[in-house]
Amino acid sequence: MDALTFLREQVPLFAGVTDENLAALAESSALLRFHAGQTILFKGATVDGLHVVISGRAGVYVKATNKTMVRVAELGVGEIFGEVSIVERGTAGATIKASEDGMLVLMIPQESFRQVLQQDEDFSVRVNRMIAARKSAPASVPA
Repeated sequence: MDALTFLREQVPLFAGVTDENLAALAESSALLRFHAGQTILFKGATVDGLHVVISGRAGVYVKATNKTMVRVAELGVGEIFGEVSIVERGTAGATIKASEDGMLVLMIPQESFRQVLQQDEDFSVRVNRMIAARKSAPASVPA
C-alpha cells in the first residue's frame, strides 16, 4: 500500500482531508524502519516531523519520580506521535521506542504538516482537540 492510500484509509486523524493535501503529505514523507527497543524519539529532542505508525507497535515512556523509565502508552498502526511538539513548537514530551523488530514509521516533515494545518480548518480543529485530550489524560506514572 502506498503512503497516500495508507494515510487515507488507515489513519483516522486524516479522515476528511482532501486528496490534494494528503498527496502533499505522502510525497514529502519518509519511511523509517526500527528494531525492537530502538529509540525513535527522545524526550526533550526537537521533533522533525509527524510520525505515523505503519506497522508494529511503539511504546511511550516517561521518567517516574524514582528516575526509572515507565511505559505509559502503546501506539499501534494508524496512530501518530509528535503532533504536540510541532503545533506548540516545542520538544518531545516523552521517549518513543519501537516495541517490535521491523517497525515502520512514516515521518511527515513538520513544515508539510503545518501547511495542511493552515489550509484545512477542520483538520486543525481535530488535531488541537486530540492534543487537548492527550494533555488532559491522566498519566499513570508510578512513583
